[in-house]
Amino acid sequence: MKGELAAVATQYAEAVLELAEQAGPGTDDKVLDDLKAINTVLEQTPDLVVILNHPAIDGEQKSQLLLKSFEGKISDTTQRLLRLLADRRRLDTLKPLEEKYAELLRARKNIVSAKLTSSKELSQSEVADIKARLTEHLGKKLELEVEVDKSLLGGVVLRLGDQVIDGSLKGKLAVIEKQLTAV
Repeated sequence: MKGELAAVATQYAEAVLELAEQAGPGTDDKVLDDLKAINTVLEQTPDLVVILNHPAIDGEQKSQLLLKSFEGKISDTTQRLLRLLADRRRLDTLKPLEEKYAELLRARKNIVSAKLTSSKELSQSEVADIKARLTEHLGKKLELEVEVDKSLLGGVVLRLGDQVIDGSLKGKLAVIEKQLTAV
């Protein structure tokens, strides 16, 4: 079921991205912001999710409920998407749709997303330096999420898509331990 849901979400994400790009400049980013806001509200309001998933409530009622909840806050493109998802009983795709839409939008804008985990808080200049070097190396714009994990003991871990570069002391100790136990 998860694979099917992801495939359906991908189809909707591709279609809504095309519509957003045709709607005018900035609409593509606005739709992403809208999807994030909608999913945040749904995560914080489980009762709303129950109503939206209830089989006895028709798509029109569901879309009206959502549109009323976000009246004046979401783009026309997002409103059309919500109506379509409600009518087709596909509101369960909203979260994977947001994720896939964000991925497609980053790809279209030549943006790479990365996560940098450090053993200590990094200064703004250190983060800026790392970001500049990665941007230069990759030849793409970079969205860099930075977090602290004291269990790394020292160094950093960089996650770039499905690639992990472990420059942490914890990672190096694990490699040494593996080599020693293999002897």
